[in-house]
Amino acid sequence: MQKEKEMAYKIHLKWSAFIGYEEWDSNKVPESGGVYEYFIRLQGGGRRIVYVGEADNLQKRSQEHLAESEKNKCLKEKLEKIKWDFRYALLSLKADRQDAELALYDKYKPECNTVQPSGSGRNLEIEIEEE
Repeated sequence: MQKEKEMAYKIHLKWSAFIGYEEWDSNKVPESGGVYEYFIRLQGGGRRIVYVGEADNLQKRSQEHLAESEKNKCLKEKLEKIKWDFRYALLSLKADRQDAELALYDKYKPECNTVQPSGSGRNLEIEIEEE
C-alpha cells in the first residue's frame, strides 16, 4: 500500500492597506480576528517589521498596544518615538491565526516579539498574498 504524500496546510493572508501613525484611528481596524504587523519607517523610505501578533479582536488589541499600560517595552518605545505603520489580515479560525503568527515570526524574527509564538502544532506552509 502506497503512503499518501503529506501536504502542508496553506494559509492565505490578504493584507490590509498600511495605516500610518499620522492617520491612526482604531475605527479603521475591524473588530474581527486576524494577524497583524507593526513596522517602523526607515530613513530612505523602507520599512522594517518590529512586531507580529494575532488577536480575536484586532481593533481591541491594536488599542492595547498603543495604551500607556503596554507591557512590551520594546514595542512601546518604538510606537512612541519612531514613525510607524500597521497592517492586518483577517483570519477567522484561531488555529490559522496562531500558525500564521508563528510563520511570520519565523520569517521575520521581529525584534519586539519577546516570546516565540507557539502556533497550533499543525504542519503549515504560509502563503502571503499582498494587496
